[in-house]
Amino acid sequence: MAVNYQTNISETDEYHRSVEFTVSFSEMDKLFEKSISEFRKQVSIKGFKPGQIPKQLFVSRFGDEVYRETVDRVVQNDLKTEFERIVETWKTDEKLEIAAPAEFGQLHFERGQDLVYKLTIALNKPITVQGYKELGVKVPATVISEEEINDVIKEVRKRFAKEILVERPSKIGDFVEGKYLKQVIDGKEKALPENPSFAFEISEDINLEELKNALIGVKAGEEKEFTVHYPEDHPNAEFKGKTANYKVAIIAVYELELPALNEEFYSRIGAENEAEFKSHITDDILKDKQQQAKQIALKEIFDKLIEQNPFPVLEEQIKYTAERSLRHHHSHYGHDHDDDEEEISIPKEQLDAMRPEVSRIIQEDRILRAIIEQESLKPTQGQVDARIQEIANSAKMDFASVKDTMRKNGQINKLRETLKLELAQNLLIGETLPEKIQETA
Repeated sequence: MAVNYQTNISETDEYHRSVEFTVSFSEMDKLFEKSISEFRKQVSIKGFKPGQIPKQLFVSRFGDEVYRETVDRVVQNDLKTEFERIVETWKTDEKLEIAAPAEFGQLHFERGQDLVYKLTIALNKPITVQGYKELGVKVPATVISEEEINDVIKEVRKRFAKEILVERPSKIGDFVEGKYLKQVIDGKEKALPENPSFAFEISEDINLEELKNALIGVKAGEEKEFTVHYPEDHPNAEFKGKTANYKVAIIAVYELELPALNEEFYSRIGAENEAEFKSHITDDILKDKQQQAKQIALKEIFDKLIEQNPFPVLEEQIKYTAERSLRHHHSHYGHDHDDDEEEISIPKEQLDAMRPEVSRIIQEDRILRAIIEQESLKPTQGQVDARIQEIANSAKMDFASVKDTMRKNGQINKLRETLKLELAQNLLIGETLPEKIQETA
C-alpha cells in the first residue's frame, strides 16, 4: 500500500534526533478500507460464503483487528523504512554514526484520528584523534625462561595423565572429587546447582590458601566444612571480597600418573621428538606473552589518548553494548535463541557494574575507527591471506579450501574489518601485520 505521510525532523540535543511521521486520519481511512476489502475475501463465518460477509457485519466483528493490522503494515513497511533511509543520509552526508538502534518508538493511533509515529535515535559525531603518533609507547621484548617451558610441559602431561584411585588422604598434586552439601555466601545460603559435583586439583599454584589447605588430607567418605575469604580482585564478581562457608562430601581421591616423555607421548601430541615438542611450546608461550605485552602497551596508549581526546559516551550506546555482550555470552554458553536480536532486559545494578568496562570498550573502539579513517587503513591481500593461512593451519586444512569457504559465507569481509582494527592497534605500537609469502612450485 502506497502511504502518504508528513515528516517532521527535530534535534533533542546535538546527539539525539527524532523523526515524527503523521499519517492523516483520511489517509488511514483509505488504507483501512483497502484492508477491509482484502481481508473480507479471506474470512468466512457461519451462514455466509467466503467473501460474502456483509461489510457492516465484518467491520463490527473484525474492524479493530483489521485496523491494528493496517497500522502495523504502515509502520513496518513504510515508516520504519523511511526512517532507515533518513538515518542513512545522516551517516553519508554528515558522517554521523549510530550509537544505538532506535527504540521501538512512540505510536499513537485511534480509528478516526491521525496516526503519529515518532522514533528517536542516538548519534555519535565524528571525532578526530590527535597525538597518536607521538606517544612513544613500545612493546617490550619478550623473554621466556626454561621454568616457564617446563611448567607448560607438566600441564600437557597432566592432560594425558592416568587418574589412579587411592585410599590414602589427599596431598598436593592429587585430584579430589566431591559434591557441595551447603554454600553460604556472606551469611546468605545459596541454592546448590543442579549438579553439585566438583573436581579439584590440589596445586601449589592455587591462590586461595584456605581452599587448598581445606582439601589437603581428606579421604573418600568424609564430610568437610571450611571457610574461604575471597579477595577484592577475585575474577568472579559473585565472590569478590566476600566470605563463603562450604560443606562438602568427599567422593574420591585420585593420584595423577604422568606419562613418560618418550616417542609414544610425542606421537600422541603430534610432535616427532622432544625438540619439536619444546619448539611448539616455546612458540605458544612466546605468542601469549607477546599478546599480553601488547595489551599492556595498548592500555597505556589508550589511557593517554582518552585523556587527550575527550568525547561523550552516550548512555544508549552503553546499554546497547552491554546487552549485546550478554546476548553473546548467552549464545556462547548454549542459550540459543531463534532471534539473534532478542531483547535482553539488563537490570540497572548490573548495567551500573558493567558501565566502566563497557564505556572503555566504546572509547577504544571509536578511537581505533577514527584512526582507520584518518589513515585510510585497509589490509593488503597478502595480510588477509596470511590470516587465512593461520586459520587453515590451526584447522589442519588446505589454504585454498578455507579461503573459498570463507569467501562464500562472507567471513572474508568480516576478517578485513578485524584486520583494519589490528592495523590501527599496530600503528599505535609501531608494528605491522605479516604478509603471506607466496608458495613456489
